[in-house]
Amino acid sequence: MNRAERRILALLRQLAERDFVVLSDLGGSPRRLALLTYVAEQHGFRYAEAHRVSRALQVHLVRTEPADARSHTAGAVTVRGLRPGTLRPLPEAAPAVRRLRDRIELDALAGDLSVRAKSMIMTVCALFIALFLLVSGWQAALAAFIGAEALFLGFLYLEVVRRRRLARRVQTVV
Repeated sequence: MNRAERRILALLRQLAERDFVVLSDLGGSPRRLALLTYVAEQHGFRYAEAHRVSRALQVHLVRTEPADARSHTAGAVTVRGLRPGTLRPLPEAAPAVRRLRDRIELDALAGDLSVRAKSMIMTVCALFIALFLLVSGWQAALAAFIGAEALFLGFLYLEVVRRRRLARRVQTVV
């Protein structure tokens, strides 16, 4: 039994025993959690929320159908919509998995620091760089501050654009 089959089997055991399930991925992979969420949705659960706990990403799932309507087979590891023995969606399930991944990513980003807090942290870092370079002259310190601040603000702008795109994709689906 490979790793994907073991993950699916462990998930199916949790689904059979509980009405509320928390999926966790230590690497913080929204793709892997979206696939496991898709499996859970095939067994009567729905996505509730996602958030980061340190480096791990957690997804909360809630049962939608009554416990009597469970269709869990103890040895079954194959899931409709996934390639057998893998955590890869078939073409007909790929859009649903992509929507789940976008929603998980957006919810995880909502728990991150705000843009204002990040910009303050980045400005303070750029000031420290400039202070360390002050011994080599004020022109070098000013150039270092401007370069570091431009770099930080560029990364911040890319994150804001990414968050807006995710929000737009999630809103068009819902």
